Amino acid sequence: MDIKYFEFSSNALQVQKNKFELWLTILTIILSGASASLLLLPPLGIIPYATFRDIAIIPSVIIIFAIGILSRSKFPRLTNRLFKGMAAGAIASLALEVIRIPGYMFAKWLPMDSMISVPGLFLTEKITMLSEVKQTVMQSGVAMNLYHAPLDAFIAGGLWHFWNGATFGIIYALLIGKGKWWYGIIWAVIIEMVMMVAPYLIIMKGPFGVEHMYGYNIFVITLIAHLAFGAVLGILVQKWKKGSDSILTIGKETD
Repeated sequence: MDIKYFEFSSNALQVQKNKFELWLTILTIILSGASASLLLLPPLGIIPYATFRDIAIIPSVIIIFAIGILSRSKFPRLTNRLFKGMAAGAIASLALEVIRIPGYMFAKWLPMDSMISVPGLFLTEKITMLSEVKQTVMQSGVAMNLYHAPLDAFIAGGLWHFWNGATFGIIYALLIGKGKWWYGIIWAVIIEMVMMVAPYLIIMKGPFGVEHMYGYNIFVITLIAHLAFGAVLGILVQKWKKGSDSILTIGKETD
């Protein structure tokens, strides 16, 4: 009787532990979405870019790292997936840059460095409204490239861009688990589709970038870049992660 009671109590504690890990996982996923939301909420005028930086992006970075570090003893599976997804996402962003940088600097299929320099200008408050970009940069034909950006804007934009890639890696690793490597490509296509209808792009060049060049250029070049991102992300997460569990199987397996 005592043994059965002990086993019941042990199982009950494990269930509670698994539930807490699940809620921490969900919280981490939500916080990981803060970075990409820079392209959704401030462009609509809902909140200023600098305010969003201070109350959403910076706090989310701190809390995500805190969750990863403080969970390493009680929830090593969460820590493992969080940091390996983070690293994989940041590295995969380099693969994206191999396509993106030539896409705007040489081919001009992208009108400017819209993922580092321009966000950096917003984050450092050198410009405050997306309409300013369209009027002073895009309509005037002045290139907004990496080498034109002020140093502080370049650093801020670069940190945001690669952290953004890292958070997509975190979300992927927490949701999917190991998965097949090509799951990363599916995830990248989802990211691409959302980005193509994000207010950030629509205000500047219309949905899917239809107002730029021949109408298909932005979509094609960013799709290729995101496919490269997704392939590298999927391969790295599959290679690095210890457990095959997804968010739906938390509690059934342990890393």
